[in-house]
Amino acid sequence: MSADAPRPEREPVLRLRRHRRQAPAGRPWSLLRQLRRQLLALLALVWLVASLATGLGLWHETDEVLDSALAETAQRLLMLPPAALAEPDTAERLAMLGAHEEFVVYQLFDASGALLLQSHRAPGRRLDPRNDNGLRRAGDWWVLTLAAPDGQRRAQVAESVAHRHEVMWASMGWMLGMLALLLPAAAWLVDWLLRRAFATLEPARHDLAARLSHDLRPVQPGTAPAELQPWLDTVNGLLARVGDLVDSERAFAANTAHELRTPLAAARAQAERLVQASHDPAAREAAQALLRQLDRLAHLATRLLELARVESGVALRREPVDLVQLAVLVVDDFSKAQRSGRLQLRVLGLPTPVQGDIDALGIALRNLIDNALRHGGDTARVTVRVQGQSISVEDDGPGVPPDELPVLVRKFQRGEAGRGVAGSGLGLALVQAIAQQSGARLVLQSPVADGHGFGASLQFDAGADAAVDPKTGPAPL
Repeated sequence: MSADAPRPEREPVLRLRRHRRQAPAGRPWSLLRQLRRQLLALLALVWLVASLATGLGLWHETDEVLDSALAETAQRLLMLPPAALAEPDTAERLAMLGAHEEFVVYQLFDASGALLLQSHRAPGRRLDPRNDNGLRRAGDWWVLTLAAPDGQRRAQVAESVAHRHEVMWASMGWMLGMLALLLPAAAWLVDWLLRRAFATLEPARHDLAARLSHDLRPVQPGTAPAELQPWLDTVNGLLARVGDLVDSERAFAANTAHELRTPLAAARAQAERLVQASHDPAAREAAQALLRQLDRLAHLATRLLELARVESGVALRREPVDLVQLAVLVVDDFSKAQRSGRLQLRVLGLPTPVQGDIDALGIALRNLIDNALRHGGDTARVTVRVQGQSISVEDDGPGVPPDELPVLVRKFQRGEAGRGVAGSGLGLALVQAIAQQSGARLVLQSPVADGHGFGASLQFDAGADAAVDPKTGPAPL
């Protein structure tokens, strides 16, 4: 058979192994519960086997002790002096002993077979009719028959079979009963020990859970056990491969955006010259349309470059940032909108410095203002407001429907109201990424007042540590 030929005899085994590896559809299986069940089952099995082995040994040793007690009793009966046998037992004498439970009975006979002495619960007939020396079972009794050396007396001492079995089953019952009593305590103790062992995995799990989506650093083993090291090595290898792919993608986007700037600038200069040199209205309109498309390409290249910077973790740096100073610096970049009265800055109360990267937060605020000026309309007024540990940008334009707010933070997604406006669809996605890396929360609101307007706010307060999920959208104001 060739090396690449199918091997049908192994397919059922492989399918069975794949089936065992698959988790149930209802809920994932728990390693803790499985180990607990297996350890308790193993403990119960070991206890049962040990109880069985102990019971067998106890049964043998108990038989020897009880047989020895029967022999000792028979020997004592044969050694009694004749005077002790002169007066027969009467009911009055037996009543002096009081009522008690008798497990061993005896009979003493003379050489002719006449009964000389018996215990008060011994049967009237001979215990062992065969009357031969030795220990044997006779009906419901274990009977030991022993004759005196001179042959003048013969003693029979017996113990009921039921009593001997009762002794043995009582011993086994105690051992099995202790298992039933201690098994719940053992279950609790095993569960406690397993939880303590699994708690050593928490640092590695917490390290992974606390990371942001862009954090691809290797997981530190910490106090993780040696059995977890191969798993952590595999995870770190996967993170390294993913990091290489992400770095390649970011480098490609950044290099492409950077390389596009020079030819776009040259093409725009040529388009401007074409507009100035065109005297035909149709040609001039075509040149102006070309100029607008080049501006749009330049804007997209700038946004791609900013996106590459943000996704590389530029906003992870932490330093005190004055939101008022940040707002003043960014608003000054829109001097034309300030002079026309479309853009204004308001500071309410005493602002509190926040922790973040001023360059990344500047990119975020610049995108929010640019988004408001572009999509608010030519006559819309934009207000940048700083209050406490939040900075917001609001416009009094038409706004967007509330159900479109979750879409706006996705890459290359724009609401229906902004489809006819030139833009890249990356502005709010950039702000969302910067907010997540800065430990802030992006909150969108529309309408703002009187059924119109759009607002976006970066909040650094205590409740802002839960970043907005781009898949579910931001939380409303």
